[in-house]
Amino acid sequence: MPQDVPWQGRTVRTGAWKSPVDGSRMVRRLNVEGDGQGDLAGHGGEIRAVLVHQLESYRY
Repeated sequence: MPQDVPWQGRTVRTGAWKSPVDGSRMVRRLNVEGDGQGDLAGHGGEIRAVLVHQLESYRY
C-alpha cells in the first residue's frame, strides 16, 4: 500500500515498494486486490491496473 516517504527535501506518497504475498490475488477492473497506487493520476485505473515484469528483468 502507498506510504508517505521523504524525497529530495519533501514528503511524497508512493506505492513503489511491494512485498510478496501468500496465495493469489484477484485482478479487478481498477486494481489488484490488496494493492494501491500513490499517484492515481499517473498509475492504476482501467488501462493501467497491472504492470508485469519477467523474472529476467529483476535479475538484470
